[in-house]
Amino acid sequence: MRSMFSAGVLDFFLDRGIEIPNVLAVSAGAYAGMNYVSGQRGRVMDAVIGPLETEKYLGFGTFLKKGTFFDMDLLFDTIPKQLAPFDFQAFTGSAKRFITSTVNCLTGEAVYFDEFADEDIFLKVCRAANSLPFIARIMEIGGVPMLDGGMADAIPLGKALEEGWKKIVVVVTRNSGYRKKQRYFYLAMLRLIYHKYPKFVHMVRGRAQQYNRSLDLLKQLEEEGRAFVLRPAEHVHLTNNEADAERLREYYRHGYAVAEEKEKELREFLDVRVTGA
Repeated sequence: MRSMFSAGVLDFFLDRGIEIPNVLAVSAGAYAGMNYVSGQRGRVMDAVIGPLETEKYLGFGTFLKKGTFFDMDLLFDTIPKQLAPFDFQAFTGSAKRFITSTVNCLTGEAVYFDEFADEDIFLKVCRAANSLPFIARIMEIGGVPMLDGGMADAIPLGKALEEGWKKIVVVVTRNSGYRKKQRYFYLAMLRLIYHKYPKFVHMVRGRAQQYNRSLDLLKQLEEEGRAFVLRPAEHVHLTNNEADAERLREYYRHGYAVAEEKEKELREFLDVRVTGA
């Protein structure tokens, strides 16, 4: 749910004509990034926040009913196809390139997707990209068991550098100074539930260290002028499973405000002229 901050940032980009040619969206960030690429400003209000006011699609009750913490059928089928239609035609026709990731449970490695034959395949990949261990089911893509790509590469700076991107705009939803801690009970449960996928379990064992190394690299790139970071203010916090629609709107507005406040610096970083109203 912290991706509402990212959605606010990207809606500001749409309002101000800030064009980012490559959009690498991890985990729930895909639900924000897809709307930026399709040009559907504000869609997150109808696709994520609005439905919470009529149906609580996450929590223990949903888990008992669906076997998943989030109602994935609602989020990746009913909503994008019926309640708040996703413009897949505009998405595929966009000049922007969209990349999202999953983790291959057999190898424990991140798998990146940037081509989608049709909308059903696209939504299936996005669903897998949002399928966290324990609270979602393993998805099969091309016969390969997949889970949330953020498990393997939550801040994919290595991928961005491998792609040869000279300037990287990074939207993070954790406050400055955050560091991921090793959760030993979580690892014990992971070994128990996912014992059929030892390479996946091994990868997750080192996830906290990899995440923190990525933060160190991000700081280095920022100091070198190669990365521009947008993050929530120190006093603004939101839990992963926030279900209060108004709090989510506030977090979305905070993302918009942070981007607005940093617009001049961002444009200087990107070396582009001001456009839009």
